[in-house]
Amino acid sequence: MGKRRWRRWGVGILVGAFFLIALCYASAGFGGGSSYTALLLLRGEEHEVIRMVSLACNLVVAGIGGWMSVRAQRVRGRLMGPLLLSSIPGTYLGAGITLGGAAFEVVLGSALLVAGVLLLLNFRRAGEEGSVSPVVLVVLGAGLGLLAGVTGIGGGIYLVPVLHLLRVGPAKEVAAVGTWFIIVNSGVGLVTVGWHGGMVPLLDFAWLPAAVAAGGLMGARILQGVFDGAWVCRVTGILVLGVALRVLLG
Repeated sequence: MGKRRWRRWGVGILVGAFFLIALCYASAGFGGGSSYTALLLLRGEEHEVIRMVSLACNLVVAGIGGWMSVRAQRVRGRLMGPLLLSSIPGTYLGAGITLGGAAFEVVLGSALLVAGVLLLLNFRRAGEEGSVSPVVLVVLGAGLGLLAGVTGIGGGIYLVPVLHLLRVGPAKEVAAVGTWFIIVNSGVGLVTVGWHGGMVPLLDFAWLPAAVAAGGLMGARILQGVFDGAWVCRVTGILVLGVALRVLLG
């Protein structure tokens, strides 16, 4: 079924769209998982295909950003450790859950609705930076990891606004934490989904990870800072909200 839809819609259109998404997101320091999911939903792909392809593309683009954050020395181990370690079992459990058609659409539609609202709002607050209890970070990481595994969205889209509200550090350091959160969750989710259902769906769409790799590299290396991050968030938020409403209203 996936191959027939692939031919009907056209390789060029989907590859071009994924390339442009990765280009814009990487230029502003994001991954793009919500937009990949939105496009695949609009295309009518099967739920497992959506999860696997979105996780793979998210992993590729976030991996580029993660490497750059390490080189720029923006990684904070004390903040990142509890979040990443607790997200791994959550993502594993979530990726192993196979929801029925209606249940998956309700969960994914609700997650996209919240993501769209978060993207439209500016959560960066000025003020003194504070410390956060490791218990809070562990609970937050586990919960968002579970959601990432179920839906195929990396989780950074939820984590970064929360960390901004908690004022845990400078914006660039928070972005680096979000990037590595996406890398870990997307990697664990992809392996788990592939272990349970095989890698055939991803092989049928192999051009998409290649397209986002090209777009991600170009965006991160050439266009870094050209596109305003707030602008990218708001435009994407409108798209994601539209898809969420379509999914929830059936």
